[in-house]
Amino acid sequence: SIYVYDENGLVNTIPGAANTPITRDEAGNLIITTNVVFPSADWATDAAGIKVINPETGEAKEYAIPEECGILGRCDFFGFAKGNLMEDGVLYLTGGTNSGISILTIAGGEVSADECYVAPCDGLSPTTSTVINYYKDLAGEDALLYVTRNAAPVKITFDGDNLVPAAISVPGKGACNGMFPLIWDGKEYFVYPTLPNYQNGFAVGEAGAEAPIVEVPSSVAANANGYQANWLNAEIDENGVTIYQYYPGGNMTVYRLTKNEGGVEEIINNTDKVVSSVRYYNIMGQEMKEANGITIVVTTYTDGTHSAIKVIK
Repeated sequence: SIYVYDENGLVNTIPGAANTPITRDEAGNLIITTNVVFPSADWATDAAGIKVINPETGEAKEYAIPEECGILGRCDFFGFAKGNLMEDGVLYLTGGTNSGISILTIAGGEVSADECYVAPCDGLSPTTSTVINYYKDLAGEDALLYVTRNAAPVKITFDGDNLVPAAISVPGKGACNGMFPLIWDGKEYFVYPTLPNYQNGFAVGEAGAEAPIVEVPSSVAANANGYQANWLNAEIDENGVTIYQYYPGGNMTVYRLTKNEGGVEEIINNTDKVVSSVRYYNIMGQEMKEANGITIVVTTYTDGTHSAIKVIK
């Protein structure tokens, strides 16, 4: 089942699937699997497909993944999809035995087999848990964020039908599954899990930067989910960014990232809380007695939540 929550708790339950992949497209439709029972190692034999669900109306469509998409092997996760898969869109996916990136194209509400294929791409590390997120990069061009838990993330751009990979590095990234692109305030950022590995800390930063623009330290002392995931998604509006975090077995949290008048980024968990403690950290993660230079100010509340603000003093 798919469980839908808001700030007040569970608000809806939608029939799900017997496998783990779930994602959404640009139109807000949910995408899950059909005909595959976790942890299937051979999606071709199982005649894998996807089901696209409009969460507001309940309307659903099912599509078979055609043989033109190649042999995926086992595929545990999907990434953010392009367009509206009810009508016209693309889902980029890979699996443990993929030789490249499988491109599943929907046109006119049907699978377009002529536009479905496996695109070769050098320098990738396909696994059963690789996630491929579609996005528009800072230049406004189509791009893919290819994330494998135990390898460097890769930004993939398009040169006609050819895929051009470039490994990227973000400061302090951990090995958890979960990373999402964020184009905001004239910069190309990424929201990603941080160290210690397999906990619920995360940061927002640019590729190649020495430090993130803001970081939320882990609030747990040990792996709460048992399978190395810290899922992060971001949505932009005129006032800032909403970051959604799902840490399986641990927490579901909504954060707001805003830019103050002085250019200081601030990430806020919730308001109207009682402060328990305030701590100061330098960009290397070392605790300080007071704010000095570039400082991350971490406020912990009595309910166990916290906020983090990057300041320059």
